[in-house]
Amino acid sequence: MKKALLILSVVINIVLLALLFGRKPLDLIEDVFPAMSSKPVTTFQYTKNSNYVRLNSLFHTYQYPKSPNAVMLGDSMTHFGDWRILMNDSSIVNFGIPGDTTEGFLTRLDLILELEPKQVFVMGGINDIRHFTPVSKITENMTTIVTTLRKNNIDVVIQSTVPVAPKYSDSVRVNREVEALNRNLKQLAESVDADFVDLRPVLTNDQGYLQNRLTYDGLHLVGGGYLRWSDALKPYAEKIDVTENK
Repeated sequence: MKKALLILSVVINIVLLALLFGRKPLDLIEDVFPAMSSKPVTTFQYTKNSNYVRLNSLFHTYQYPKSPNAVMLGDSMTHFGDWRILMNDSSIVNFGIPGDTTEGFLTRLDLILELEPKQVFVMGGINDIRHFTPVSKITENMTTIVTTLRKNNIDVVIQSTVPVAPKYSDSVRVNREVEALNRNLKQLAESVDADFVDLRPVLTNDQGYLQNRLTYDGLHLVGGGYLRWSDALKPYAEKIDVTENK
C-alpha cells in the first residue's frame, strides 16, 4: 500500500512539474526515468538504402546543364514527380531518392553546389521520423542544408513535410512529429529569410491528415496530389523567371 501511494505521489508531482514548465507529462517521465521510455532508437543508415547507392551514383554520372533554374532535393515524394513537366521547365533537375533521409541529403550537397542552380526546393524528414530520428536532429540537418546553400548564393525554398493519411500505420505518432518538425522548419525559414511553402492547406483534411483521395498507401501521392503540390510551388519558381533557360 505504501509503495502504491509513493508511486502515485511521484506521478502527481511529475504531472504538476510538467504543467509548470510547459512540458508533456509523458516526456518528463521519460526524462526522469529513462528506463521507462518506450521510444525506439533509430538505427537506420542512409548508406544501407539501395536507392541511395544506385541513384547517387547515377547523379554523379549524368551531365546536367550548368546553372539550372532549380533542383528538387528530397526523398521518394520528390523522386516520383516529373518536375520538368509539372513546373513547365525543362532545366529542372530532380534529386529525389526514395527512402532518403536528411542525413543523406547532406552528403549530396556537393553535387548541387557544383551545378550552381538558381534555386533549390527542399522537402524531407518523413523518413527520418518513420525511423524514429528525433525532430531536433532532423531540424539540425535541415539547418545545415539551408545555410550551406544560402552561403553559396543559392535561393532556397523550404517545403513543409507532408503528414500521412489516417490509414497509414503509426499515423498518430508520425503526424505529431511532422507537426513539430514543420513548426521548426517555418522558424528556420524566418531566421534565414528563406521562403517557406506550407503544403498542408492543399493536401490535408481538417484533422491535419493527408487526404485519402490524394494517396494510394497513406504516404505517397497520386497524380492529383502532385498537381496541387506543383501549383503551390509555381509562384516561388516564377520569382527567378523559370523561362530564362528555355
